[in-house]
Amino acid sequence: MISTFRERYNQQFSKEKYLSFLSALDDLHPGSLQFRVAETPVFVGKEFGKKIIDACERIIDSLLQPDFIHNTENAIPAGERVPNESPFPQMLCLDFAVCSNDQGESEPQLIEMQGFPTMYAFQAFFPDLFRKYFDIPENFSHYFNGLNTETYLELFREIVVGNCNPEEVILLEVKPHEQKTLIDFLMTKDALGIELVCITELKVENGNLFYRKDGRLIQVKRIYNRIIFDELYAQR
Repeated sequence: MISTFRERYNQQFSKEKYLSFLSALDDLHPGSLQFRVAETPVFVGKEFGKKIIDACERIIDSLLQPDFIHNTENAIPAGERVPNESPFPQMLCLDFAVCSNDQGESEPQLIEMQGFPTMYAFQAFFPDLFRKYFDIPENFSHYFNGLNTETYLELFREIVVGNCNPEEVILLEVKPHEQKTLIDFLMTKDALGIELVCITELKVENGNLFYRKDGRLIQVKRIYNRIIFDELYAQR
């Protein structure tokens, strides 16, 4: 960790700045911020950043081994198998802790891995707004691999929307407007132009999915799935 930047950040932090930042964040979609915002910057050098990337690459290399799918076949409960499933998820989230090794050096240790999207839109807009209220050096970035907000959102759009008309792509959830992550859903709509749809609003005709928008029935070509099975089962 680079302590000098953190110390400068701490010295310039104030409750007034924090409350102003929260107000500006809520103003993006008033009333949709339903969780505590307690993130704080961690200033790390390129060497540690490379350690994180290397750790991710090693984990992904393990997932791509030819026998991985076969060896993990029994890990999926029978009632949660999805027809026509692709071999690998398009989105993978890796959570790391920062630990000290025997030499006293910082290194990442994996806490959790999920083949499911997280708050990808919120994570793009949040840091840019953060910089307007707090002192973050210009030469520090929250992106890896040379990405910036523009190129990150382009990649996000390519993965979720692809070549489809955004109207034909939906963010699917259980009661999305009642979820604590609503602000991320609305930011996703802003960034990608896709609609938020509750699973109860889908209509099946001749094996195809449709949802209703402005009185029109629109066929769903792609789904950005944000449904967690446990929450879906809880609605039964």
